[in-house]
Amino acid sequence: MTGGAAPPPALAWLQALREPALVLDWDLARWEHVIRLARRLRLLGRLAQAVCAADLLPKVPAPAARHLQAELRYATWRSDGLAWVLERLPAMLGEVSYPLVLLKGAAYMGQGLAIGRGRLSSDVDMLVPIEHIADAHARLLGAGWQETALDAHDQRYYRDWSHELPPMQHPLHGLELDLHHNILPPVARTHVDASMLLARLQPSRWPQWQVLAPQDQVLHSAAHLFHDSELRDRVRDLVDLDGLLRHFGATPQFWGGLVERASALGLHESLALALHFCTQWLGTPVPLAALADAQRRGLSRAKARWLLPLLQAVLWPTDPDQLPSRNQALAARTLLLRHHLGRMPLGLLLPHIWHKLRPGGARVASN
Repeated sequence: MTGGAAPPPALAWLQALREPALVLDWDLARWEHVIRLARRLRLLGRLAQAVCAADLLPKVPAPAARHLQAELRYATWRSDGLAWVLERLPAMLGEVSYPLVLLKGAAYMGQGLAIGRGRLSSDVDMLVPIEHIADAHARLLGAGWQETALDAHDQRYYRDWSHELPPMQHPLHGLELDLHHNILPPVARTHVDASMLLARLQPSRWPQWQVLAPQDQVLHSAAHLFHDSELRDRVRDLVDLDGLLRHFGATPQFWGGLVERASALGLHESLALALHFCTQWLGTPVPLAALADAQRRGLSRAKARWLLPLLQAVLWPTDPDQLPSRNQALAARTLLLRHHLGRMPLGLLLPHIWHKLRPGGARVASN
């Protein structure tokens, strides 16, 4: 048996990403609402892809069809640009003895996953072993990639306390490149042994690139969402998780080790939260045994009572014609405080916040 509740009515339109024939029942007012909301949530390209792949575009009202066509062209242009960069990056790096690992959207494209179609990607996320990150960084600089200009404090933040180096850009590419050595900061309360991820890499459709193992991709996606500082309008991340769970969950052995893997990596809370919202909001089919085990290991009842309502308030998409409520704003501030307290020890966090908030300082870094 599997868990997976019927999605709340306000999120029912998300089912059209998997069952595009549902859009045939939408009137023009419904289309207007969904298009505006989906665009803000960066899901309009996914919806356009689903509708066009099902050959339903001619049956969509003309005003809505124009928006879908335009968004699909834009998403295709972005995807083509990402593929162009990924196919050329290994040559820029030259012969290396260490693995080059695609993360997130780049990894979905590298595997040809359905969730990568119509997805808007703004950056390239790649991971290399920490002992080789200086070499990869130097090679990228030599190939024309340039670091974002940062002061000495922010340089130290990235190099000593973060899981990635400062963002890089290339004069020929519109995409930002984030060079990682881990998926969470090494100084964070929840941190991951990257060598465990590197030990289970799998090939992608590009011979030079590898990807994380299926279970690790799910856990990375969950950690990326629930350890981030900004949770508003992040339904797309839940849609990604839903797609990963449906795709990899079709293999029986996937579920048997997912909860154990989460515990081994220290990501049991992230998994419990991901499965909770995916099953409750998107109807993601999850075996009841895996769901119960994840909840038991990842969330105590006491913690669930205060954390789940906060996350629900912030993650819930605001209507296009409304501003976030006071409840959402308060929940967002509370979760932002929780994020920073979990990201760095107080001895590092307080000087870091002082540096960012003093006159002339930038906002608190939260990559």
